[in-house]
Amino acid sequence: MANREFLPGHSVKFVRGGESYFKQLIDVIDECKVILHLQVYIFDFDETGKHVFEALKNAVKRGVNVYLVVDGFGSSAMQKSFNSLLSESGIFFRVFSRLPFPGIFQAGRRLHHKVCVADHATALVGGINIADKYRGTTIVHPWLDYALLVKGQVCNDIHFTCERIFNKQFSLDPRRKFSIPVPFVKDGEVAVRMSRNDWFRGKREISTSYKRMLRTAQSDILIVASYFIPSRKILKILETASNNGRSVTVVLSKYSDVPFIKPAMTFLYDRLFRGNIKIFEYNEAVLHAKVCVVDKKWVSVGSLNLNNLSELISIEMNLEVLDVTFGNEVATELKELINQHCTEVTLSVYERSNHPMKRLSNWFSYKMISWSLSILFFLNRKDPKG
Repeated sequence: MANREFLPGHSVKFVRGGESYFKQLIDVIDECKVILHLQVYIFDFDETGKHVFEALKNAVKRGVNVYLVVDGFGSSAMQKSFNSLLSESGIFFRVFSRLPFPGIFQAGRRLHHKVCVADHATALVGGINIADKYRGTTIVHPWLDYALLVKGQVCNDIHFTCERIFNKQFSLDPRRKFSIPVPFVKDGEVAVRMSRNDWFRGKREISTSYKRMLRTAQSDILIVASYFIPSRKILKILETASNNGRSVTVVLSKYSDVPFIKPAMTFLYDRLFRGNIKIFEYNEAVLHAKVCVVDKKWVSVGSLNLNNLSELISIEMNLEVLDVTFGNEVATELKELINQHCTEVTLSVYERSNHPMKRLSNWFSYKMISWSLSILFFLNRKDPKG
């Protein structure tokens, strides 16, 4: 059973997406000695996917037991040739919730994890999928995202959560014999805990933590968010915090890869401005990050987006860090991101560009997204299969 207390004695590194993340991922795989779990929403068999696949295959050749889970919707574009290569590689492979037929309304309860855990002792947890667009090239910026590299006791919780997912919701499996705990090395004094969201299984740990920490903020809140369509409760908490003198800043994307999302997000700008919440837009590529920093001491990084798809339908994993030094490091890096790569959306500029037809379009997009999520929840609420 996962421990809901913050566990001390961890080393934690804030990892930005792109080449640096994938180098770190390959290092975790290459250094693994006994057992490795990799679970990811999207695994494309492009250059990046092939690179990761080769590392996994080499780990198997070293005698490592490798378990890979991809989501049936997010990784539906996987080539059949990749499936055959997987079967020949010795990798234990599973597709989470295969689609009976292609269709958007089969996109309900999904495995949205982006996690790799090695030997119960080292883990990468974040929002980064395996595909070229997350890695970038010398001429194309990678999508902006982050992960945490953590070493310490919390990796045991991460490991067994991944194992249960692989074994189809807590069922036992003979492969369990490979789960041999590895001694932990206390590299630091950072306190960490794993949090999960799986509404159908009665887990809303990430959502609960978010609300608790936002409500109790004493000085400042900084959120970097993709697909930012939060619940009314979250919006109200942010407005209350701002009205009580807290500094509240949200960093969103100027671009989006999903139809209707950007105008739906823009529809909320009116309310954010009324709440005196500062808005910045990242303008170099798609922003795919899911990071929150409160009072420069609590940091949450992972796969959960602030919208009802993540909160009520998908299976999500975040890591929470409680540490002033680490919190200041993350806040400083994000402030540098804002200063160098973002543009502030001011009320005057927003009002000049927000003519009546655009307002109507934004409202329509917001309603389309809200209705779609409601339909997805209705269609999937009685089917918690894995």
